[in-house]
Amino acid sequence: MNLLFKLALRYLLSVRGSTLIISLIAFVGVSLSVSAVLLTMGAFSGFQKALKEKILSTTPHIIVSLLNDDFVVKEDELRKLPEIKKIEYVVLYSGVISKEGRVHAVSVKGLRDLKGNGILVGEGLADILGIEKGQDVTLISPLGVRTPLGFVPKVGQFKVVGFIKTGAMHQDYFTVAMPVEEAEKFFGDNWQMKGYEIYLKDPYQAQEVKKKVEKIFGFSAIVRSWIDLNQQLFNALQLEKVAIFFVLLLMTTLSSFNITSLLFLKVRDKVRDIAVLRTYGFKRKDVMLTFLLQGIILGLGGALFGITLALVGQFLINQYKLIRVPADVYLMDHIPCAIEPTDLATTFFVALFISLMASLAPSYRASKLSVVEILRKD
Repeated sequence: MNLLFKLALRYLLSVRGSTLIISLIAFVGVSLSVSAVLLTMGAFSGFQKALKEKILSTTPHIIVSLLNDDFVVKEDELRKLPEIKKIEYVVLYSGVISKEGRVHAVSVKGLRDLKGNGILVGEGLADILGIEKGQDVTLISPLGVRTPLGFVPKVGQFKVVGFIKTGAMHQDYFTVAMPVEEAEKFFGDNWQMKGYEIYLKDPYQAQEVKKKVEKIFGFSAIVRSWIDLNQQLFNALQLEKVAIFFVLLLMTTLSSFNITSLLFLKVRDKVRDIAVLRTYGFKRKDVMLTFLLQGIILGLGGALFGITLALVGQFLINQYKLIRVPADVYLMDHIPCAIEPTDLATTFFVALFISLMASLAPSYRASKLSVVEILRKD
């Protein structure tokens, strides 16, 4: 095997003219294909990780929507769970906020932990309506007061005492927060959701803790985790990642045809060498293995160089934040690149396998050459 490897390496390095150009094209093709696959997969993985972190920093890990008001005892049981870091009792209402004739639909969140008489307004919402801290704004409850003619909207004035800034569009542009007592006094029973927002010590235990919470509340509440709420999004991202991987894999397969072309040229150029080797005792499988090794070496070198390019590219992308995106749409201003070890290993071995497959036809052709026919022509 050592002799075959040395012979394959010698044949691979002793190239000139058109064969040299094809060798370089084959090497560069494999390298660029591998680096493109890894950087694209890294961008998808980085986006998924950053998105999960952003979601976890701006949304509750578990949401309990109560179906009745029999929850006092159950809340005490809830607080006994060791996995829970924080519990917030909330009531959600639909409303409209108005400032100097400009109006905007909002979700009003009544929080038990919030004290005082003022309200908090999303920072993006404040920019749209021109709201400043300390100013009074008008809140409107669409289903306010019942009259013989139907419901009449209820209107109230509230002072803005602060702003909500999370980086999440649905909170910064559509949320108003106020003490739950004030919210219940103003909106009455016209609530959309009443329940708990639970934050965990380890957000990735959400599904396990969710089952415990469901046992506590039984049929008196609907319990959903952040994974449940975003499952479709994560599934779509994973599906896109797999689809892109196979598209780029096709590109790697196409680039491997250069290896096939190169080895066919080498078989043509090394016909006499093959005849001499066969005369000195080389078997057909030895000849085939010699040319297979050339393809594998070329694929191995290209894959390793491609991995190096991808790792350098990952560093540059993260260091200089090269992939910029609109922050109000993606919850982040840039997409990080995070090449997963599994993606790296998969791409490496797939590139080697494709290089091996591309080398089979010319290697088999070389092993089937007739020594007698070659020597007769010479």
